[in-house]
Amino acid sequence: MKNIIKNLKENKWIHYILIIIVGIILSIPLCKIQIRDSHDGSLHYLRILGTVDTLKIGQFPPLINQNFCKGAGYSMNLFYPPLVTYLPLIIKLFTSSYMEALKIFGGIAICVSGLTMYHFTYSVTRKRTIALLSAFFYLIAPYKLANVYKRYAIGEFTAMIFMPLVFLGMYNLFEQDGKKHYYIAIGAVGLMLSHTVTTLYTALFCVIYILFNITKLKQKDIIKKCIVNVLFILLISALFWLPLLEAKTMADYAILNDQIMRTYGEFAYDNTIHFSQLFKNIGEEDGTTFLLGIPTILAIIFIPFVEKKVDDKYKSFYLINIIFSLITLFMCSKFFPWIIMPNIICKLQYPWRMLGFFNFFISFICGINLYIVLEQLVRKEILQITAIILFVAISIISSITIESQFFATDKTLDEKYEKSITNNKKISHLAINRDYMPLKAIVLQKTYVLVRKDKTYILNGKADIENEDKQDLNDKINIKNAEKNTELEFPYYYYPGYKAYLETNNEVIKLDLKESEHGYLSCILPEEIENGTINIHYTGTFITYFSYVLSFISFILFIVYIAFFKNKNKDEKNKLNLGGQIK
Repeated sequence: MKNIIKNLKENKWIHYILIIIVGIILSIPLCKIQIRDSHDGSLHYLRILGTVDTLKIGQFPPLINQNFCKGAGYSMNLFYPPLVTYLPLIIKLFTSSYMEALKIFGGIAICVSGLTMYHFTYSVTRKRTIALLSAFFYLIAPYKLANVYKRYAIGEFTAMIFMPLVFLGMYNLFEQDGKKHYYIAIGAVGLMLSHTVTTLYTALFCVIYILFNITKLKQKDIIKKCIVNVLFILLISALFWLPLLEAKTMADYAILNDQIMRTYGEFAYDNTIHFSQLFKNIGEEDGTTFLLGIPTILAIIFIPFVEKKVDDKYKSFYLINIIFSLITLFMCSKFFPWIIMPNIICKLQYPWRMLGFFNFFISFICGINLYIVLEQLVRKEILQITAIILFVAISIISSITIESQFFATDKTLDEKYEKSITNNKKISHLAINRDYMPLKAIVLQKTYVLVRKDKTYILNGKADIENEDKQDLNDKINIKNAEKNTELEFPYYYYPGYKAYLETNNEVIKLDLKESEHGYLSCILPEEIENGTINIHYTGTFITYFSYVLSFISFILFIVYIAFFKNKNKDEKNKLNLGGQIK
């Protein structure tokens, strides 16, 4: 019996299995929701479907989709981190529909986030029971589950996998032996390739954490490891941020405009929540729940009673997490000075997104609190285990009860939507997320863009277009009697990576492409053309291909670095052991 109890308390594999079981139970309600009916579900469905279609015509990386926005060449991958596109796409290989793949991915993300939280908490406390309890608190957080069930905010809930890894590395570097510092890079790369906003705010909390440990920056080893991590983060994630930065320097896009995206103080202030919403579900307009949950509230109440009993080895970190938790709640409210905040701080748009960070910081605290309470009040180990089982069971029931409000009534909605899009992929720009359109085009989305035909226009000058053969991201235009300096506007939104060539009189001239006044691809003819052909192709840019090669090579080097670092630590440990034996 003692061995069974010991295994239940100390065996990490049993704990992993328990976390996965709880995660699966919490994922079962995914069968009861409709991705199409969620806030962001259709966006991510279209992103995956569009990626598949683009790969089918031989485009890699698949940044520009040839069908969306009625064939205008719309980019859904250039501005959104790729990890949450490619991973569900891999799952789709084993499922019958994209919607099923997204639901399975959501379930996997729930389970894995529990495992990373366990790994983080154990690395700090060195107590597996605390790690298990913190993982359970992280799993059952109502807001975190609502991100999957109601919002299907795939980037945000995927980022919850990597946040614990970042702080695992940070804590290990600043307050332990620094032998797991590379988890900073692992977690941060995962964040950058999952969700930009979460990455931004995680970096902000990391800076604050460093300020708490500012005196330790005097140590050269810590500075060196910080630099190494930053370099690997930037290099491995280059495949995302380098093409994005290139696009930003060449044109304005809606996603990067604060007014269009409402990433400014007034909007953030208007979308704060009242503290009462943390304790009572009063029917939020967008359907998201902001409840903390009864188990979490009860564990928080224990803070004044257990704070003195927290192990001194990690007590300072425990207190820092309390401070971070208070900061996140403060930022959810109108008491936070959103109005005067710079726009970069308002990138989250909705301050209640800070609840995701709160769930992370408070789960660590709640795990410790519940562990200490059980240790103090329940002396018998078998009763402690029984209490934990009851706690988990009640918490699961409570969480599913809260999320049951998101269950769908029409069970065929996803199926109908997927079938309609599959049969008609050239949907209007009004039927898709328009955040990634050129700013000039989105301003004209209900006028010029709405009525524009899928062909080349003559904006200025004179020319005769006798025949045009547009196939996906390739366009062949036969042009005659064109005046010099005639401006042509081609039927593609303006993104970097297009090339155009004019063939006339056995001569081939590369045309300089630019953005038209409407946000489309255009050029000015450099000479008169009696009879010629213009060929347009999307080939991608050198920077894009370079960034993918750079990321791949950097990833390999990072693996080599970790292996080398681990072997070095192992050799040092063996030398110490050998020295001890000789003595």
